[in-house]
Amino acid sequence: MKPIKRSFLVLFVVSFLLYINTLQHDYVLDDSIGITENFLVKKGIEGIPLIWKTHYHYGFGYQQASIYRPLSLSLFAIQWEIAPNEPMLGHLTNLLLYGMLSMLLFQLLLQLFGTSQWLLAFLSTLLFIAHPIHTEVVANIKSTDDLLVFNLCIGAYLLLFRYLSKHKLIHLVLSICMVGISYFAKESTLTLVMTIPFMLVLFLDVPWWRAIKLSSLYAIPTALFIFARTKVLGGLHNTDIASLDNVLIAAPNALVKITTALKIMGLYLYKLVVPHPLMNDYSWSQIELNGLENPFTWVSLLLYIGMIYAVIKYWKTKKVLVFGILFFLINFSLYTNLLFTIGTSFGERLLFIPSLGFSICCAYLILRFFSSKVESVSILKEPKLMLVVGVVLSLYAFKTIDRNKDWKDNFTLYTEDVKNCDQSARCNYHNGLAIMQSKALPAKNPNEQTRYLKSAIAAFQKAIALHPNYSEAYAEMGLAYFRLNDFGQAEKTYLKAIQLNPSNATALSNLGSLYFNTQRYQLAKSTYEKTLRINPNHIDGLANYASTLGTLGDFEGAVRYFKKAIALRPNYANYHKMLGITYQNLGKTKEAKFEFEQAQTLLSE
Repeated sequence: MKPIKRSFLVLFVVSFLLYINTLQHDYVLDDSIGITENFLVKKGIEGIPLIWKTHYHYGFGYQQASIYRPLSLSLFAIQWEIAPNEPMLGHLTNLLLYGMLSMLLFQLLLQLFGTSQWLLAFLSTLLFIAHPIHTEVVANIKSTDDLLVFNLCIGAYLLLFRYLSKHKLIHLVLSICMVGISYFAKESTLTLVMTIPFMLVLFLDVPWWRAIKLSSLYAIPTALFIFARTKVLGGLHNTDIASLDNVLIAAPNALVKITTALKIMGLYLYKLVVPHPLMNDYSWSQIELNGLENPFTWVSLLLYIGMIYAVIKYWKTKKVLVFGILFFLINFSLYTNLLFTIGTSFGERLLFIPSLGFSICCAYLILRFFSSKVESVSILKEPKLMLVVGVVLSLYAFKTIDRNKDWKDNFTLYTEDVKNCDQSARCNYHNGLAIMQSKALPAKNPNEQTRYLKSAIAAFQKAIALHPNYSEAYAEMGLAYFRLNDFGQAEKTYLKAIQLNPSNATALSNLGSLYFNTQRYQLAKSTYEKTLRINPNHIDGLANYASTLGTLGDFEGAVRYFKKAIALRPNYANYHKMLGITYQNLGKTKEAKFEFEQAQTLLSE
């Protein structure tokens, strides 16, 4: 038993050390949506009640969305309350959740395989935690939702097993409750629930009828989540998915869509076997549409048919292998784009949970190569086995630690990834955005700033060349021209962004700023009004509209909108300063003094 007890500590330490180099990293990628630019999250604990009443992107400014994950956002709000704008706490949380997951997974596999096969359970867990495909989940704070779901559902499995052995109802109730909580972290809980009957039948010798009966109890939290989600979102349907996000939307017919989806399914398998290169984006047009002529479609189809055949053939004789394949297939089914179309063509993060099945199969096949009886294998007595395992883990560890470096900040991530995802419009767009925000804006030297702004424009132009209807790319390119004082080109580019997407509130707000800076105040006023009709919570739009009203002499209106901006971003000193100036213009010296003091306090912190 001592090797088993020590294994828990080894797994936790290894999982922690693999990602310890992320602790000093910044917020990156979608952290802006979930944390840094989410006004509800930045309210801290105060924002949590509204988080549970609104969709995932509400605090980011979207009026509609099809995602409801209040538990994840609530955790981000608590982190912000404790340490505002300090990403280390988020990264540390991810590391601790990943370490906890390693121990829970080992405990789960011990219970499924039996202590006689502890080496199989240990190696399966070790391969899982070291796999480089997990870097996006662990290194990106936003992906805490995946870590929460997997931890909670593994905990639910273990409680269910305890109920079956101890026959105490409280364990079953707690298991169902944990699944219910997990749904509010992420919807992928559903496929983890679907895995339950197969575990019960394969490893616990539970008859099918009882396995299905027990599993059906988890329909209770599922139904409650669906009810809550429907209540908040107003329905279960997804919002429109853009071809920019999922290339399959642009498929001219069903055959092209299916054959391309099959090819992408094969790419997922390839990335599990050869996790290189790793990229944050595979959207339009990194992956091309194809028909029956593409050989990778047929290879992928044969591989998946082979997996289904193996499940049927080895159901009674190779239960571990069967379970590994089933775990992968069930938890991967949501992302195939065959059952329904999701919001992305391909995402490495989507392999996080399914990859456990791959790791189990790899561990089983490695051990079976050295002995017909897995339980009889001793790694210490098999130097060749030690060599194989050591080489695989060393390669995994090197790739994981090296890939983590790319997740340091947005500039590092996008400038590195654009080398590989150079055909992705979104990757080029974010590269331009990162250059402008991380290099051009902080630049002290005007010539240096100009050089970076021109580099950003080139990146936006590449994104537009790949996707000519890319409204957001036009909007940010207009901002780059604006910062170069090329107001004519900036206006032209903003108008193109708005033409492509009349609901692009950011482009409208930026156009309003251009009108304001060129003293076309009435045009600025009407443009900001359009912005706020589209998104009443557009923070820059609110503040700039307030400034415009003040310039036009409507000081009462300016006060009202500065207050709205401050409610969304209370710690921004300039808003308080501008509100103070507005109060001065109204002759309200007491209120003006208070706001100036607030601004000074915030600046000194």
